[in-house]
Amino acid sequence: MWLYAVLGIAVTVVVVAIALQLDRTPAQTLRVMSGSMRPTLAIGQLVHVDAAAYASSEPRIGDLVAFHAPVGATGTDPICGVPQPAGEACPQPTPAESAQIFIKRIVAAPGDMVSVVGGSVVRNGVIEREPFTATCTGSGCNFPVPIHVPAGEWFVMGDDRGASDDSRYWGPVPAAWIVGKVRS
Repeated sequence: MWLYAVLGIAVTVVVVAIALQLDRTPAQTLRVMSGSMRPTLAIGQLVHVDAAAYASSEPRIGDLVAFHAPVGATGTDPICGVPQPAGEACPQPTPAESAQIFIKRIVAAPGDMVSVVGGSVVRNGVIEREPFTATCTGSGCNFPVPIHVPAGEWFVMGDDRGASDDSRYWGPVPAAWIVGKVRS
């Protein structure tokens, strides 16, 4: 009789563990709310966010990621976490993350030197080939003075460089704020 009781308890523990794991489904669906990722993602498009994608590996250059933006990233005038020198992208975000989730592309990794010329990313002195980007027009196309991406942070930009508020304006994104990898 005690064998059945122990077996019953073991089965219950396994069932509860499976239920708890299923309740933490590492994925969600988001709707693209802006044109900052055109032409790659369309306004209104639904995308799948894989929250487990970076559980055992780091993001990579070129990945599309969903993340919590820093406080001050939303609104008509994005806020950099420190005074932003002329010709330089924002080197540091505000210290608090917002509840708002953005979708952007990783263009520079921790330790990289990054600048933007004509809307193109210059990473560690090399102009990146980015055939997925829209032509950049406007004042946000040139941040020619390189900044250093701090350890544990990622520099992200929208594919529509002329229409995207991104790390150029509010700084690199801490790894802890990344929700997951976007899979369209």
